[in-house]
Amino acid sequence: MTEVLTWSTDLLPEKVRFQAWAEKMRALHMDWDLSTPVENSYAARIRYRGAGTLKVADVRCSAFGGQHSPSAITPDIVGIQLQVSGQMVCTYGEDRFTIKPGDLFVWDSDRAGTFDSDGEHRQLSLLIPVTRVPQSILSMLGRSRPLAARPGAGTLSIAASQIRGIARELDHLSDDAVNRTVNGLLDLIDSAVAPAQETGSGQRAELLAEIQQYILERLDDRQMSVRSIAAAHWISMRTLHLIFSESGTPVARWIRQQRLERCRRDLIGASASTTVTAVAFRWGFSDTAHFSRVFKQAFGVPPTAVMPRPRPL
Repeated sequence: MTEVLTWSTDLLPEKVRFQAWAEKMRALHMDWDLSTPVENSYAARIRYRGAGTLKVADVRCSAFGGQHSPSAITPDIVGIQLQVSGQMVCTYGEDRFTIKPGDLFVWDSDRAGTFDSDGEHRQLSLLIPVTRVPQSILSMLGRSRPLAARPGAGTLSIAASQIRGIARELDHLSDDAVNRTVNGLLDLIDSAVAPAQETGSGQRAELLAEIQQYILERLDDRQMSVRSIAAAHWISMRTLHLIFSESGTPVARWIRQQRLERCRRDLIGASASTTVTAVAFRWGFSDTAHFSRVFKQAFGVPPTAVMPRPRPL
């Protein structure tokens, strides 16, 4: 389990506090050009942890501002920030707005931006590789605004509570638990920001057929997932599940059925050198015992029963 670390300006000489804080922020967050109106006794504290490709931080500090200009070496990350106290006036792209306590703000490292806090403030931040973020969230970044996540805001309020919970329990979660919890958080935000599906049943049927064809062409790809399928079609995972639920078969079950059918076909036509394991692996199954169980559940016989019997000599 990755250790939770805490850094503060408390024991540093007053003259170097802000400079040290600025260097810490650049090392942990992004390459910001930072400044402050506080001339003496700057105070800052950050509690943070990395968990695989994620970073989680609880930041408390005196007033400061900054600006960021993306470059070729800027890592491709998406930030999710929950403002706990204080306000920040920001520019992001060509827009200017104020982030208030209770707001969620989602940003990415590819866009220039500035911010200025109005005094003491606290924020909880997640830094996530862009490849892990649902397409519906990525598609809103160009027009991103603060999202009200106070009590009464529905799904976004639940998402804010989950961010608080991650920060609160950071010492008690395994790296795997942090990553799974953040995945759940992304799904919550995805559900909140994905546009309502107003297409008719005919259009949904066309989209279902298109997605099914996409899946069939990639059945041997073990990296294919509900998230990657949704992203390839510019829809949320919630919408993908909805489209398949209307067909009567959940998406994961449909994919498994198609893979099992391909396996059955290959086993029926197997040569003497073909193994069950090789066929299972070819079509995306990574555990032979599990494959044998689900194959028998689907077809009533074990995989070996459908393979050609050796001819007697």
